[in-house]
This record gives sequence, structure tokens and C-alpha cells, in this order.
Amino acid sequence: MAKSRRVAPAAGRARWLPVLLAAIGIALAPPSAALASVLLLPAAMVWIADPSPGRACARAVMLFGLAASCSPFDMLWRSGHRLDTAITLITDLRVVSIAWAAQAGGWLLTQLLPLVIGAWLEADIRLGVTRLEMRKDVLLQEWDSNGGA
Repeated sequence: MAKSRRVAPAAGRARWLPVLLAAIGIALAPPSAALASVLLLPAAMVWIADPSPGRACARAVMLFGLAASCSPFDMLWRSGHRLDTAITLITDLRVVSIAWAAQAGGWLLTQLLPLVIGAWLEADIRLGVTRLEMRKDVLLQEWDSNGGA
């Protein structure tokens, strides 16, 4: 008889917790939810597509998107948190393009930074090897000039 796989209760709750929080946010604050769904769309797509365990790329994109979304959310909340203001902000190409460009910058940073750091470390290692070879040559010359002893 095959054993059934049981999911631990904590793991099941952890899986549904973001969905529950999003549903509560949509129900309690539709203007903010509408604005967030448009401004943070690239971050949500990367979050879904990022297969890495820590989701480093998705976290960077989300943080850049949240930073770029602070000003539109401030405008929304200061204007009375109304749906028509949210729609105005959503249809403003400047607001959306800034948020999406910031998220693209976060993605680009996660893609380029490892390459740049790797190239810098490789150059540093090569420089160290060159210095060691020069030092070896100096020591060999000293050794030869002293008669090998």
C-alpha cells in the first residue's frame, strides 16, 4: 500500500498566506491594489519566473519597484485614496515608465553585477600572480648572485 504524502500544516499555511494578504489588501484598499498591480507587474512576473531558492533577482526587482512606487502611492494617499486618482496615475505613462524602468534596473543589476565582480576579482588575481612572479624572479637573481647558498 502506498503511503500518502502529507504536507506539514505550517508549509500549507505559508503557501496561502501571500494570497490571503493580497485578497485582504484588494478588499480593503482597491485604489492601492489597482495601482500596485500595474506598477509592480514586472516584479510579480520575475517573482513567478525566478527559480532560485532565495529569489535574489526577484527580491532586487521588487525592492527597486517599491522604491520607484513610493511617490505615486504618496500622491494617491494624499489625494484622498480615491479610485479615480489611482486610474489617473495608472494611465500616466511617466509614472508607469519610471516604476518599470527602476525594476528593469534592478534586474540588470542582478545580471551584470556578478559579471563585473568576477572580472574585477580575476584581474586582481592576475595582478597578484604577476607580482608573485616578479618577486620570484628577484629572489632567484639574489640566490644566483650569492652563489646558490
